[in-house]
Order: sequence, then C-alpha cells, then structure tokens
Amino acid sequence: MGDEADAMLGMDTDRCRLQADRLEAAADRLTGLRARVDDTVGAATWHGPDADAFRLRCSLLSQGRLREAGELLELLARRIRVEAVAQERASAADGHGVASSGRALAPAGAGGRLLAGPSVAASLPLRRAPAPAALVSDALGTGVVVGLGGDPDGIDRVQDELGHLSGMFEDWAAGGDAPTLAQLGASTLLLSGAIALAPVETVTDTGLLDPRTDVTVHAVVEVPSSTAPRGLADLVAANDEARRPLAGVPGDADRDGAAAGRVRIQTVRGRDGGEAFIVHAPPTGGAPIWDPDSWGPQGNSAGWDSNLRTMAGQESAAMADLRTAMAAAGIPDGSRVMIVGHSQGGLTAAHLAADPGVNRADGAPGSYDITHSFSVGSPVGTLVPAQASTSTVNVSHSSALEPSLLLRHPATWPAPLRIADPVPLLDLAGYRVDGSRVSSPAAREVVLEAPAPALGGASPLENAHESVLRTEQGVDPTGGYRGSLQAGSGTDPVLAALREDLEGVYLGDGVTLVEDVVVEVGREDLR
Repeated sequence: MGDEADAMLGMDTDRCRLQADRLEAAADRLTGLRARVDDTVGAATWHGPDADAFRLRCSLLSQGRLREAGELLELLARRIRVEAVAQERASAADGHGVASSGRALAPAGAGGRLLAGPSVAASLPLRRAPAPAALVSDALGTGVVVGLGGDPDGIDRVQDELGHLSGMFEDWAAGGDAPTLAQLGASTLLLSGAIALAPVETVTDTGLLDPRTDVTVHAVVEVPSSTAPRGLADLVAANDEARRPLAGVPGDADRDGAAAGRVRIQTVRGRDGGEAFIVHAPPTGGAPIWDPDSWGPQGNSAGWDSNLRTMAGQESAAMADLRTAMAAAGIPDGSRVMIVGHSQGGLTAAHLAADPGVNRADGAPGSYDITHSFSVGSPVGTLVPAQASTSTVNVSHSSALEPSLLLRHPATWPAPLRIADPVPLLDLAGYRVDGSRVSSPAAREVVLEAPAPALGGASPLENAHESVLRTEQGVDPTGGYRGSLQAGSGTDPVLAALREDLEGVYLGDGVTLVEDVVVEVGREDLR
C-alpha cells in the first residue's frame, strides 16, 4: 500500500471473503451437529412420557434455534461477499480511491471514515432492529468489521460451543454417560449467547461470555486476628468473611470487588502434627446479575458467566482462580485439602473434586488429595468425585411449607414465611437425558429447614440462600446457612458424620491455625 496507508482507511476484501468462508464452515458444522443430535436422540432406548417430552424438546431445538442459527450464518456470509464486491466497485469508481486485489481504500478527505459503497444507506434503518442479523448487517454496511480487518473471535466462539455440545452427544453415542439435563441446558444457553454475540464480537471485544481462563494473582493478604474453625458453621462464616472488607487491613473497604476475586486459604495443623489446607471458594461476585459486566468483562472471575460455563462442564475462570490461588499460597502437591464453597463456590469446588487431574493422592504436579468438598446452597448434583475417598456434602434449605415439615412442626405454620433455596435445584437433581441420575455414595445432599431469622429486614429468599444473613441491624445469628447449621448439624446423621470425620484434622479441639491468607486473583479486566 505504500505511503497511502498513512492517509487512507478501507476494507480488506480478501480478508472479508475469508471471513465469509469461516461463516459458511460454521454453518456446515452446525448442520452436521443437528444431524448427529437428531440421530442420537432418535436411537436412544428410552420410552415413556418423559422420553417423548425430551424428544420433542430436542426436535424443537434442532428445527428452531439451531436451524435458524445456521441460516443466519449463511446469510451473513452472503452479505459479506456482497459488501466486498460493492466496496471494490466503489473504490474503483472513485478518483481518489485505489482498487486493488486485496484492499479497497477510502480517500483521506472523507474525514477518516471508511468508504462502504452504496449499501450504507440501505443498512442504516436497521440500527434499531433487535435481531442479531440486523446488528451485523448494520456493522458490515458501515464497513466497520471488515474495514479494520475483522476479528473471527465471535465465529470461533460459536464453533467452540458447538464442539462442546456435540461432544457430549458423541461421548454418549460412544458408550459414555448421557449428558445431564443441567449440562445440556447450560451448554445450549452458551451456544445461543455465542450466536447472538458473534456479530458484535466481530466488531469489538465486549468480553461478554468470554471463555478466557488466564488469571493473575494481584496480592496475597494475611487475615488478621484469625482462629481455627471449631465447627461446620465456622467454616461457612469463614467463607463469607473472605468476600467482605477485612478488618484491620487499611483501604480494604474501598476495594473494587469487580476487579478481582478472593480465595481464602487456611493452613491448619491437626492433632497428629500434620498440616492440612482449607480452601474457601467464593460465591458469585462482582457486578450484579443485571449488569453486563457480570457476564464476562469484569476482572472478578466468579461472575455469572462462570456459573453457566461450570454448569456446562467446561473449564471456567473461577476454577482457574482456585488452582492459581492454591499454588500462590504454597500448598504442596499431594497435600490434604478441604474445599468449602457457597453457591457458585460449591459448584466450582465440586468440579475440581471431580477432576482426576486435580484430585489425586499421588502427588502429581498441580494435584491435591481433596479429602472433602463441603458446600451450602450449591447445585452439585451432576458431579461425582474423582476419588472414592473424597467426601462431597452439600446442604440446601427446604421450605417450611413442605408437607413433611408441616407434619413435623404443624404449630409453626404459616408464620414465619420460610421458602426453599432455589439455587441447589438448578442441577435438576442430576437427571440425565436418558432418564438416569448421577449418583455416588461419596456425594450426599443434606436438606435442612430454612431457619427463622431473629432480625428483620431480610427477604425470605435472602434467608434461604445467604451463607451468613446480614441485615441493616447486623449479622443475624440464626439466619442463613450458618444459622441452620448451628441448629441442625448435630442432629442430622450425615452432618454429624462429617463433623466427626473433620474433627482433629481441619477443625475442633487440638487443631491450630498456622496461616490464614486471602489471595486476590482474577482475569484481565475488560471494563
């Protein structure tokens, strides 16, 4: 291009056509995926009303969203080719423009704007159209995408999500376990999101649903005035405390919670003199659910996008946070580790415990002997620990309106209002698409009655899901999971056995705290 490149901007028509080739290839892959899914579902030996309902849902997905997505990709490919031809004709006809085999330029006198040809005016009315096709048409029409060379990340992401979704069915067809309904649902949502975002991602990097898992440690902060846990309720309180401003740490109250996440790691010495480690996986953090930053752009890896990606069975940035924090805290390979989590934290913990590359006792690099995974309010019913020796216990809250509880405590109904925690139900009880369920004697679910809060100001949903219930009047000692564990951990047989198993190793008399740190870790902040 010579010196003209300094004065002129334009469309690289060769790259434009290459992008069209990628779109058409993605459409072909999607068509192949639809055929494989249809064949696999049709060949499944599953009969009855549930099977019929599932086949209907799959048919609607195949003939609906997936077919429409393929048609959209083909439409975009055709539109890109038309734009390339229009750009070359416009540049050739312009006295200042230069028509070349690969790049069409606009004159510098155009105020630095890209020359898009006659299709610009036709595309402008589509600016307010809600459909993704309208957004892409607008972007292509103004020459923004291909004029800057284009970015195939959006298309690559669609292909990756398609590959993951088709891989689940291919594994099933090859004799593996059928995917769970929760995995299928989360994977479908990620695919739908990738398809919807592909046009925008071709223009700019929004960070939405970004699968990046490269994380960085920002700081390791010592927790002041800390003590070893004495019971299960203390574990929940310590997990909650890590995401709050640390008392005695200057400036911690002003920390930007969306910039990075926090993983708390406690080193304890047991009665036998051996050391073990308690890793606290954080719940969903950073920006609230309605803020787009919480779906990928923020530096805090524990955003809502990690909920979807982890539930889909994919590697998530939240999982990378835990592994990176454990290494930063100096936990030796093969060490005894207990992971404690609330909500998303429990889901992340259960996935690491189910990963044979992480949870193993032979001391392989980057692996640990995860002896326990203890969580509250987490949807972990789709997972089985990689080691039979690993104990996974999740606690969920039931409603005071549940029939069995009404029979047990008829005098307590209908006041106070206590509802079930809906988050643990998102695992859909571990049901697979073939009607079977995920089960393991090492993975147990404990259902406790949602506690009656002593302080006012909190909603029933907060009381049902929060690990530690906080109100305007302060911490409610009887509310949330901390309150229910204080009331019921001694009477429930599973929790009583868990407490006995942890006694003297991770908590209780004779256990001393060696070190307590919070590792600030996260991915690149794209906000």
